[in-house]
Amino acid sequence: MFCRKFCKLIAHFKVIYFLVFIFTFPLFFKPALPDDKFKVLFLTIDSLRAENLSCYGNTRRTTPNIDKLAEEGIVFRKFYAVSGWTSPSLVSIFSSLFPTTHGVLVRGLVLNQNIKTPVEVLKENGWKTYAEHWTGDTIGNLGFEFSGNNIFDFLKKHKDETFFVWFHLRGPHLPYDPPEEYINLFLPESKINLKNVSQEKLRPILEKKIVYKESEKIELNEDEIEYVKLLYDAEVRRQDEEVGKIINLLKELGIYDKTVVVITADHGEELFEHGWVGHASTSRNSSLYEEILKIPLIIRVPGIKRLDVDVLSSQVDIMPTLLEILGVKTKDFNTDGVSLVSYERKKNRVKVKDVGKRVVFAESSPCGWQCKENEKWKRVFALIEDNYKIIYSNFLGDFPYDVFELYRLPDEKENLREKEREKLSYMIQKLFEKISESKAKAVKIGLPERVISN
Repeated sequence: MFCRKFCKLIAHFKVIYFLVFIFTFPLFFKPALPDDKFKVLFLTIDSLRAENLSCYGNTRRTTPNIDKLAEEGIVFRKFYAVSGWTSPSLVSIFSSLFPTTHGVLVRGLVLNQNIKTPVEVLKENGWKTYAEHWTGDTIGNLGFEFSGNNIFDFLKKHKDETFFVWFHLRGPHLPYDPPEEYINLFLPESKINLKNVSQEKLRPILEKKIVYKESEKIELNEDEIEYVKLLYDAEVRRQDEEVGKIINLLKELGIYDKTVVVITADHGEELFEHGWVGHASTSRNSSLYEEILKIPLIIRVPGIKRLDVDVLSSQVDIMPTLLEILGVKTKDFNTDGVSLVSYERKKNRVKVKDVGKRVVFAESSPCGWQCKENEKWKRVFALIEDNYKIIYSNFLGDFPYDVFELYRLPDEKENLREKEREKLSYMIQKLFEKISESKAKAVKIGLPERVISN
């Protein structure tokens, strides 16, 4: 009797064990999941002003595709470039260091190879890092491999990889020569009288990448100035259409919901706010006014709700913020920036971090890539704290001479250096403290290297 009951009990347990085994087998022998890291598509758009995007307030619908991305991402409203020309800004983005810290301030220099970049941190954490610009004069030692020159071909080829890829788009850069179809999108609603617009007079702006005011000697009437502004907006619209095609390809390839998309600029563009058009490398006579420094930053993160960030920030903050979003916690690199948000991926929740009082610090050559040898000593610095901005130039014309400008933003029409001497003194001190701090850090982490010609 006892034996029969015991056998039944054993049989009962066998059934239970069998069922447990059946249901738990997949847990023990579960196939490896695909890498759940986000891919990253990082787009910089040359000479793109923030205010000319419709999602930043432009009344013209210049960026319908970027606007859609903005609705799915983080939009930084008080975001600034750290230089007035391309190379120092791009090095600052991917090294997370101010130009005065990384030292790539003129042609012929590259980042010190001993400086560990956030790009290299990503590589150590499983991302394959690619770029169209990856080596050579000024753009070198950042941690990229060559992507090829065609973004569409790259995405098709590498869609199954955990990639971090950077492409630099050049749409809004001079010359402003958009096809007529883009001009006609905005022309009917403008008040421009085309009879007053001389195409011959505008030829340099329509055809040249570099337009020097002193040599071109162009005097434009009001209609011509407004027409040039319209051409720039048309170029932005054309660039936006290309961005739309890139996004559509991500969707076609089935990787849109696995990809963080970053859209920003290297610097802005002057459109006659201070007398001319272009930026340092196209005009050879640029300062660091708002139209040059105020740029967009949009980070589209799959699954999150739109978040607008009003924290004062700049290009050195991009990579720390991106690492936070990607879940890379290491602090194993030198940075002048901070992460501006916190991100909980499981809840798809992004929050603005309390990063304390911020300042924007920028440094530039006024002539950028086009500097002649005897002009390389010329420097322009800017510092923004709260709503005050100081611009310091170490030259006047062709002579060494200290020039200070103090403004209360957003207006830069009235120099307050005479009216607010106490504030000027404070801002000068703050600026030179930042310059000194940055230069001391440069010596500590490694000065830039010269490019060796073959």
